[in-house]
Amino acid sequence: MKKTLSLITVALSVFCLSTPACAKETVVETGKHLKVSDELTLYYETTGNGDIPIVFVPGWTMSSAVFERQREHFSDSDRFRYYSYDPRGQGRSSKTGEGYTYDQHGRDLHAFLEQLGLRDTVLVGWSFGVLKVTSYLDQFGSDSMRALVLIDGTPKTVGKDSTKDWAWVGDDNWLSNNQSYTTELLTDKREENMKEFCEWMLEKPTSAEIKWSLDISLQTPGGIAALTNATANSADYEAALKAMDPEVPLLFVMGEEHWHPVVDQWIAANKPKAKSVAMGKHLMFWQRSKEFNAELDKFLDTVE
Repeated sequence: MKKTLSLITVALSVFCLSTPACAKETVVETGKHLKVSDELTLYYETTGNGDIPIVFVPGWTMSSAVFERQREHFSDSDRFRYYSYDPRGQGRSSKTGEGYTYDQHGRDLHAFLEQLGLRDTVLVGWSFGVLKVTSYLDQFGSDSMRALVLIDGTPKTVGKDSTKDWAWVGDDNWLSNNQSYTTELLTDKREENMKEFCEWMLEKPTSAEIKWSLDISLQTPGGIAALTNATANSADYEAALKAMDPEVPLLFVMGEEHWHPVVDQWIAANKPKAKSVAMGKHLMFWQRSKEFNAELDKFLDTVE
């Protein structure tokens, strides 16, 4: 038995010495849980060797798993320490009975940062994760924010005209196209309807890619998915984003087919120092990870 273990140890050592990823010691941690209150424990992942925390916040029904290619990208970073977490009710975090407003999601993010002692943080929000980070901004300000990255989402859900306003839907199609589809249908034929959502997120999706994203989404119970969609419809943190300290670096990464012309107009009117990039579809950071990570690195190079 000892001889077998010795051979395994030697084999692993040889493999590591011959593998570039092992040439430099990195810090990789998975499967961690953080109790932020009596009712809520958040699952999170962290890696990297840097002093600057960069925190990725997923969107509706999704988990930290969607950022696996960013986690890998930052695993050997000497500058950044990567974090991502599963929001309340999603992934491997607590499925609490209450707390599914976006004001509370902002407070959950604040509690997460406070419990881990994270300061001067780069916050990255994707999809409805944009509501979560702008809710945090609305309630706690930008004093502890080193930079902000918003990925294919908005700080408000309902606008006057969805073709001209930076919002998910306009008043004209709010009830028929959003509320009924993503709330009521989640309790009837849920897997079928969530599969459509996953197909929409992906660019030329394969069956394996659809299954991967669907498996993640289905970790959120249907009732919680319905509730977090319904409460999103009244969320509006646009004023907080407009009022954010103009010296905080800001990057927008938008899908090519969605808002990007509208967002560019919004940036010109409200945050002229911000950077804007358009690529792929909603899950571009996963499907086009090399392109996305390169643009993110370029932006982070400008962050002091």
